[in-house]
Amino acid sequence: MPGSDSNTGTELDPFPEAILHTFPDSTSVFPESLAVDAGRGQFYVGSTKEGTIYRSTGGDQLEVFSPAGADGHTISSGMSFALDRLIVVGRQTGLIFIYDTVTGGLTSKLSNGLSGVDQTFLNDTTFAPDGSAYVTDSVNPVLYRVVPTGNGQYRLDTFLQFNGTVVNYIKATGADGINVNGIVITKDGRYLVIAKRNENALFRVDLQTKSVVRVALPPNALDTPDGMFLEGNTLFVAQNTPRAIAVLEMSQDFASATLVRSFTHPTFEFPTSVARFRGNFLVVSSQFDTLGSPAAVTGTQPSIVPFWVSEINGSGFDNNVVK
Repeated sequence: MPGSDSNTGTELDPFPEAILHTFPDSTSVFPESLAVDAGRGQFYVGSTKEGTIYRSTGGDQLEVFSPAGADGHTISSGMSFALDRLIVVGRQTGLIFIYDTVTGGLTSKLSNGLSGVDQTFLNDTTFAPDGSAYVTDSVNPVLYRVVPTGNGQYRLDTFLQFNGTVVNYIKATGADGINVNGIVITKDGRYLVIAKRNENALFRVDLQTKSVVRVALPPNALDTPDGMFLEGNTLFVAQNTPRAIAVLEMSQDFASATLVRSFTHPTFEFPTSVARFRGNFLVVSSQFDTLGSPAAVTGTQPSIVPFWVSEINGSGFDNNVVK
């Protein structure tokens, strides 16, 4: 398990102590995304390798919420929670699942009609205040919207085609072909902010006009951005290869941002998602750069097991700025 600086052998101090939420049932989890139920003090995380959906228990070990392959989820990537509903997207399967977290039952299973990594890569999702959700696709230049139908079910719509906008998709193998991924929505439901990994860029989508603008950033503000969360105008961005979380302060219209700081921790191993949980930070270490990774990025070194999610007191990061 992580717990010290592998380069120097020093202990975590001056880093804040981390609680490691571990996956006890598998050595091939490769987790990616987070969804927090703040009201119940729980969070959810999924396996991209096997499709299992996990839930926190209040202790250090996670429990299975929905087992691998149940309802057809063989890959569990981006997820979001709102109003007792958990939405989970399934990468190259083209599938989207919505669960009732009280009963554990599946309320809707949706498909974009595509499959295979060269056709679709449903990556991340976020619930809007109106109960709908938006879904990014990293290889197909489409922004999807999951819409409640009024009878407890949902339907899948194409909300926006990125062709003809300032978002230019790159067709390439491996990590160079991962386009838009992380997504968050502003509290008023007016704008989406979307990360584009292969350009180290952010884009703002106006949900009223469907106009898209590139967010103005300082040079080198981001490096391999992935999952994000937004508090007011403060955006937290998980960055894969720097193994760090970037903290950005966005303008009132979310069209520009400045880098406040970035922070790292010895327990971060290819972080892909970040969220706030009971006043702390949760950070998922996917280890996508290790042997056996199901992602576009991979490596030759075996992963550290059991896989984990770090929970860290954010106030302890003040002295651990890496940018």
